[in-house]
Amino acid sequence: MPICERSLVTTVRTVQLRLDRGQCDNDAVKSTLIAAAPMTAVLVWLTAIMVDPGPYTPKSVLLIGLGWLLLSTVSTVGLLLVGGRWALYTLLVTLSTTFGVATLVPLNGWTVVGLSTSSAALILLLSPRQERLVRKLPSASGPPPRSVVVTIGAIGLPLALGLIPANPNSWVLVMAACGPISAFFYSRTIPGGLASMRFGLMTAALLASAFMPLPHSLTVLVICASITVIAWSPDVAVAFRPLIEKGRTYAIPPELAPKEILDGAGIDERGRPV
Repeated sequence: MPICERSLVTTVRTVQLRLDRGQCDNDAVKSTLIAAAPMTAVLVWLTAIMVDPGPYTPKSVLLIGLGWLLLSTVSTVGLLLVGGRWALYTLLVTLSTTFGVATLVPLNGWTVVGLSTSSAALILLLSPRQERLVRKLPSASGPPPRSVVVTIGAIGLPLALGLIPANPNSWVLVMAACGPISAFFYSRTIPGGLASMRFGLMTAALLASAFMPLPHSLTVLVICASITVIAWSPDVAVAFRPLIEKGRTYAIPPELAPKEILDGAGIDERGRPV
C-alpha cells in the first residue's frame, strides 16, 4: 500500500474513533440528564411544600422530604451505575407521589413548576432513550429481586408515613427512622441486618403502633408485615449470607501442584525459578 494511501486510511480511522468517542460521551451526558430529572423534580416539590405545606405539618414535610431524597438518590445511582430495572420502577413510583401531593397542596408558582418538572421527568423515564440506561437482562452477580423489594420498602417507610395528611407524633418519627436504618444494616451486610428485616421492623411496629395515630399505625403494620413476609424468602437470606463463603489458602509442596500452575508461576517441581 502506498504511503499516501496508508496515511489517508489512518486519518479516516482516527476521525472515526474520535466521532465514536464523542457519540459515547454525548450518550453518557444524555443518560445522566435523564437519570437526574427525577431528583430535580423532587427538590422542586420539596421546596414547594416547605413554602406552602397545605394540610401537612412540619413533621410530615420532614418525612416526605427524607423519603423523596433517599429513594431518588438510591434509584438514580442504581440506574446510572448498574442499569437496574428496579431503579426505574422506584423512580416512577416516587414521581407518582409528587402528583398525589399536588392534589392536596394549594396551587401556586412552586407547584406549577413542580408539576412541570415531574411531567418532564416522567416523559424522559418512559421515553425510548431510557432503554439505554436499563439492562436488558438481569445481572448474574446482582441481588435477587426480593432482597431489593425489602430494601426499597424499608427505605420508603418515611415517605409512606409522611404522605398521610395527619399530624404525626414522635413515635411516627422513630418508626420512620427504623426503616432506612434497617435497610442500611441489611444492604451493607452488617451483623443483625437480616434479623432487623425478619424480626426488628415488625417488633418495632407492633410496639409503636399502640402510640401512633390510627392512619400511621395501620400503614406501619401493613408495610412492616409485608417486609417481614418477603424477608423470610431464601433469596433474601442468600443476598445477605452468600452460599459460597470465602475460602482459605494453604501452602502445598511444589511437587504436588499441577504442571499448568507451576508453568504459570514460572517455577519447576522443586520450587526453583525456571
